[in-house]
Amino acid sequence: METFIAFFDILGFKEIVNNNNLTELKKLFEHLLRDTQTAVSGETYLQMNASEIIPDLKNQKVNCLHISDSIVFWTNSNTEEDFKEIVSVCHSFYWRSLKTTFPLRGCLTYGEIDFNPDTIKIIGGVNFYNYSLIGKGLVDAYQKADAIEFAGCLLDMQAIKQVQDKTINDLIYDQKICMYKVPFKTEFNYEHVFRPIKGTHNDVSFRNTANGIKKLFTDASKSDVNKMPESVKNKLNNTIDFISYFRETDYDLKKLE
Repeated sequence: METFIAFFDILGFKEIVNNNNLTELKKLFEHLLRDTQTAVSGETYLQMNASEIIPDLKNQKVNCLHISDSIVFWTNSNTEEDFKEIVSVCHSFYWRSLKTTFPLRGCLTYGEIDFNPDTIKIIGGVNFYNYSLIGKGLVDAYQKADAIEFAGCLLDMQAIKQVQDKTINDLIYDQKICMYKVPFKTEFNYEHVFRPIKGTHNDVSFRNTANGIKKLFTDASKSDVNKMPESVKNKLNNTIDFISYFRETDYDLKKLE
């Protein structure tokens, strides 16, 4: 089927696995599951008891599949309403990722996929699992996500072309997406991307957010920012540059007075 599909993966996954024991790693991935469930629930919750709330999945409209360090979202059809639903999921998941556990990069596109999950249960507790998601749409989303050099998420033209221009303009007015000069491996291109915040940063909130991005790139992997490989440090700095795009300094504010 042709559908809207988004692919995300974790930057620095190998280091995260190598530098955490299994108990620590499972705890980190519990946070990731929480964020994907929150996104597909539409940020609605169930109160389980006095001290516990969980995402309410009863109205989930976008599929989600976790495969190791990769997260895939897709819709069951290709209507404009489906597009809006998956945009909301990606926007929620992306901005939460910048405040929580892992740096992620992703791409929401449009294309053909096929998914027919099955489990063959074998006597003795050994099972045959088939959760193969295949198709050009998945490959396209993966390749475009893999090409960007910052913790961000593209809204690809293949998806944009499926909906009315007014829908894209409304997303810009709602401050869910914007145009940005995206750093790729070999060039910079202006692309539609998901915004990390609504509104702008002042000098203090920019400083706090930039420090949070540094922690995002170092805490889970237990890395020293001063000893990072240049390729990782480049992605970190590019992510902070993206945050700076939404910054209003004291100087800017004084010019408006």
